[in-house]
Amino acid sequence: MAATAIILIGGSSAALADGAHFVPEATDVSWDGTVATITFREVDVVLKSDVTTISVKVTADVDATCRRGVSILHIHRSATALDTKDYPISDDGTVEGVASAPLKVTGLNVSGFTCVITHVSITAVLEDFCTGATLIDTTDHRQIRKAPLASRVRNSLKM
Repeated sequence: MAATAIILIGGSSAALADGAHFVPEATDVSWDGTVATITFREVDVVLKSDVTTISVKVTADVDATCRRGVSILHIHRSATALDTKDYPISDDGTVEGVASAPLKVTGLNVSGFTCVITHVSITAVLEDFCTGATLIDTTDHRQIRKAPLASRVRNSLKM
């Protein structure tokens, strides 16, 4: 009985997923230090429904260097956010979407130290639960700035 349920659950979407895929060139990931925004396009979506459910998981990995006199600290922090919702499927089988999720990396300031961000990496994982299509998009930015850490996180982490 359990094997039959697995075949019915997996078989149905597998048959409908033929050809559906996200377009890497149409994927854009940005992060302003508090909100991650992911724009995407999925094509060749053929479902019996007029909507599909897409999950977007985005992770920000941030490295910072903090100094006080001769003392140097290297800090790595990360945070992950998830946005899952239904998106309409156009008549030509295209899904255009924008996902937005609150995303804040904490622990990058050390009292008494001057800290600067040295590297930011943003990874977005898109998955269509109905078609099985997936895409992983990673954006790396190496930056060494002399402005205070708090203003850089707010103003210059747009990818």
